Amino acid sequence: MYFSRVRIRTDILKSSQLGLVLQGNSYGSHRLLWDLFPDQDQRTFLYREEIACEQLAASATVRGEPIYYVVSQVKPVANDDSLFRLETKSYQPQLAVGQCLAFECRVNPVVERQGKKHDVVMDAQLQFLSHLVQTLNLQNQLVGKPEKSDYKTLLLSSGGEALNAHLNQIIANDLRYAERLSKVAGLSDKLEWAIKALVDKALETWLQRQGERCGFELVQDQNGLSKLQNSGYQWHGLPQKTKQKGDKSGFSAVDLTGELQITDIEKFQQALFNGLGRSKAFGCGLLMIKRV
Repeated sequence: MYFSRVRIRTDILKSSQLGLVLQGNSYGSHRLLWDLFPDQDQRTFLYREEIACEQLAASATVRGEPIYYVVSQVKPVANDDSLFRLETKSYQPQLAVGQCLAFECRVNPVVERQGKKHDVVMDAQLQFLSHLVQTLNLQNQLVGKPEKSDYKTLLLSSGGEALNAHLNQIIANDLRYAERLSKVAGLSDKLEWAIKALVDKALETWLQRQGERCGFELVQDQNGLSKLQNSGYQWHGLPQKTKQKGDKSGFSAVDLTGELQITDIEKFQQALFNGLGRSKAFGCGLLMIKRV
């Protein structure tokens, strides 16, 4: 296996807007990176996109252009006409059962319900809001197929003290956010913090299940909380993949960072080489690790 850092050539950046065009363009990045593997009929690589100025030391040649980290089965090739500048090394990490590692991973987490796959973050929010509405006996005030905004509007307008009590209990019972109760007075803010707590738990549960299959478990701190943080949740549209005008095609992604402990070397190595979750062709799944 090989690990590569891929940058757009400086001379091309100076003479074009390619770096700006590629930022956030998952489909465009996916197609361009394929050029590094001209003899491959099937994708044999994972990649993660970052912003160069956040990854490299500041200089006149480092700007807001994308930079890519790539793990591949074969060595990437950049000829004289290539858009990219390559730095490649062999990738065979030394692993041991019980070893603790810091990790970063951009993932497309999904959960299956009744044969359909749903985005974990959106599903957690909708399930929670729907449960609150039913608990407070407000469901009769909803019409049609309510969206997240409909649930929130109804809860904040009609939930009253009963909603406040429920939110207080949820936040107070979450060790990460309990201290927020003394700083948050508004019902709207409490609802957002309660949603955040539920989303955190849903993502942790998703990653724990990945770990069971992929030979790792999350490290816990002295309070018994997993060393895990999430950020950067975003929807990435793929209009090139739509079959009909008006169709919505794309995927959601969220960045997970934390610490893990290896429980099975072979399974964990496969996770490093094959990635976690879905949408791996579009920059998700690459598990980047370093010693703690």
